[in-house]
Amino acid sequence: MTTASAAPTFGIGIPDSWTEYDLSGDTLAERRAEMLRHAPDRPTLDLVNQAFRNARRIMDTARRRGAVYAAGTTAMYEDGLLMAGLMIFSVTPPPGEDFSAQGLARQLSASGDRRGGGTTRTFSTENLPGVGPVGRLVGVEESEIAEGVSYRLAVMHTVVPVPGRRRALIITCFSPNLPVADQLYDLFDAITSTFAFGTGTPAVA
Repeated sequence: MTTASAAPTFGIGIPDSWTEYDLSGDTLAERRAEMLRHAPDRPTLDLVNQAFRNARRIMDTARRRGAVYAAGTTAMYEDGLLMAGLMIFSVTPPPGEDFSAQGLARQLSASGDRRGGGTTRTFSTENLPGVGPVGRLVGVEESEIAEGVSYRLAVMHTVVPVPGRRRALIITCFSPNLPVADQLYDLFDAITSTFAFGTGTPAVA
């Protein structure tokens, strides 16, 4: 699968508490500095630093894979650190390769090379209000974000064919917070449902 340098114009709504990220990582650095200023103790400092190191690795890998949009949230709650993100990839399959929504979704991971033993995902066909039928993979992936460093992520990949072109956008939502995966899948579905081609910024219901 090859990446495409120019993506069609689209809009997607994210919650007010989420931040749109510069794929260069500058926005991540600003958010990390803000959270470090409010960290109450050394263990929290270490947790924040590790989380943002991993987020930067994910961002670097995603950019190489054709990411054209990124957003997410990092927040500290009483029961721990919540991290969730969304990336949109523009892809063009090589001639002869599977261009179905299921085939495309199975090729892409949120954060690098998938490790087969930790991957449990289910495929379905969904309907996006502003697009129509799309393919979706939902489940848990174990992905290696750096040599020897793997993460288990709750993921939702939604494959959106670009009208009139042999190209697709893949909307990937992910989070390492597996204990609240079901709630996150509901949120990911609500965000993805706002996607539409054209200009404008839809709102999350």
